[in-house]
Amino acid sequence: MTSQEGKRQIATRGELDAIDFAALFAAQIHDLKNLLFLLLNSLDETLNNYHASSGTNDEEPSNLALLKYNGQLINDKLIQMLSLFRFAQGPYVIDIAYRPVEDLIEEVVAEAKPLLGARSIAISSDVETGLCWFFDRDLVAGVLNNAIHNALQCAKSEIRLSAAVENGFLAIRVEDDGDGFPQEIMENGGRMKSLDLSGGKTGLGLYFSSVCARLHTNKDNPGRIALSNGSSLGGAVFTLLLP
Repeated sequence: MTSQEGKRQIATRGELDAIDFAALFAAQIHDLKNLLFLLLNSLDETLNNYHASSGTNDEEPSNLALLKYNGQLINDKLIQMLSLFRFAQGPYVIDIAYRPVEDLIEEVVAEAKPLLGARSIAISSDVETGLCWFFDRDLVAGVLNNAIHNALQCAKSEIRLSAAVENGFLAIRVEDDGDGFPQEIMENGGRMKSLDLSGGKTGLGLYFSSVCARLHTNKDNPGRIALSNGSSLGGAVFTLLLP
């Protein structure tokens, strides 16, 4: 390497040192999320045109359904990363209000049905009529979407959402009929306090869910998540507990 090459390298490093990479990555994630949103909308239009041309409401082609499913997963991961960045930068304005729980569950289930239908997985819900609670709608929806996607990886034929008040907490459960959580995930009971970047799986979704739960507090009593096995369907149980 010549001295000129060395000087150019040092100068470039100096320029890079002036960049706020955290802000840069956040901006890029935001742009990617918006581009993916447009892509998913275009895919929805393609699927709608398919149904219109075929004259039926039959299940969409498996390759398009899989593309939509994976695209939604990527979108959710980007949202989680961007949300965690904003949490870390602070202050983050959390929009907690007294809301109908049934409406939220119905919206989440309706959004998930096309993705689950492509995998021949049924989804149902059981929520007490008129049940309301204090929570941030977007954060809780993000947590439930992540739990549903995790359940989809293991479910054999069914996923169920339920909500009820238990010991002063709103308990929202996502259950499946799979083989349950593996032992390595059960060891911490889902109570992740940091990310593990050393392995192939970061646990980003569970960490995001744990942070979102803890952002909901009532008289210094924070929310939390819990993982268990032996659901009413025989598989895993993800529980979001909000004070």
